[in-house]
Amino acid sequence: MQRIFMWLVNQRRRSWCAHRADLLAVALAATLVAAPVQAADLRDDARLAYEAYAAKATAAFVRRVAGLIGGAPPAAAIRDGAVAVRPAGEDGIITINGGLVHHWSASTFVAGATLDAAQAVSRAYDDYAKMYEPIVAAQLLARDHDTYRIRVRLKEVAVGTTVVLDVTSRVVYSFVRADAVTSVATSEEIREVVDAGTPHEHSLPAGRDSGYLWRATTLTALVRRTDGVLVEMETIGLTRPFPPMLGWVVEPIARGLGRKSVEQSLQEFRAAVLARQATSAGR
Repeated sequence: MQRIFMWLVNQRRRSWCAHRADLLAVALAATLVAAPVQAADLRDDARLAYEAYAAKATAAFVRRVAGLIGGAPPAAAIRDGAVAVRPAGEDGIITINGGLVHHWSASTFVAGATLDAAQAVSRAYDDYAKMYEPIVAAQLLARDHDTYRIRVRLKEVAVGTTVVLDVTSRVVYSFVRADAVTSVATSEEIREVVDAGTPHEHSLPAGRDSGYLWRATTLTALVRRTDGVLVEMETIGLTRPFPPMLGWVVEPIARGLGRKSVEQSLQEFRAAVLARQATSAGR
């Protein structure tokens, strides 16, 4: 259930419309969207810092999921179908040498769902383009028991700027106990695609592009409850630093987009699980 979040570029047009009363804000926003187009290289120190952070966060996530099994009932808010979102590290954005780590956590509850149905949706990679709005193509490359290798193409449009990424990931499923399964999706390669869908389409070298997204990790847990499935997700991504002198403007936008991305991922997943349940019930 991988959802790659491109915080600096995936602002929906409706978000910008909310700022149109302030022409200065719109001008600044356009500048910020254009800024990442300049080339940026992924440095070794940023890569190593991200890998260490993601490894620590993954271990903590698995421990947290173990504590959810047989624990207290889900909060009333998420039992009604809402998604609870919160920063999982600092305020959601952590500065490291040569980049930024974006770390968010979200929870929801799918009433009436079974663990088998939720797993089936999570593993249906060939159907991801139908489930998730930014994914325009998805492909299962290989499977070895509970380890998958997948590739997705993501496309976002913001203020006339189109960003396309090809993301190849390794996804490993593990059963914590019979009542809970986790998946850890780790990007193996992220390539920015230029002139996508045209005869001039080509990919930039990994780590030598615009810096929209260099690394991504998605942690997901599905926990069976008596009346449904609790879904927990954490998203961790590595991007280029904010443009010099403009961080104070970009940071709140990026934080809002990070929150929105993980929230929408769970909303779309929840809808897909409910649709599968309804189809199964109708047979």
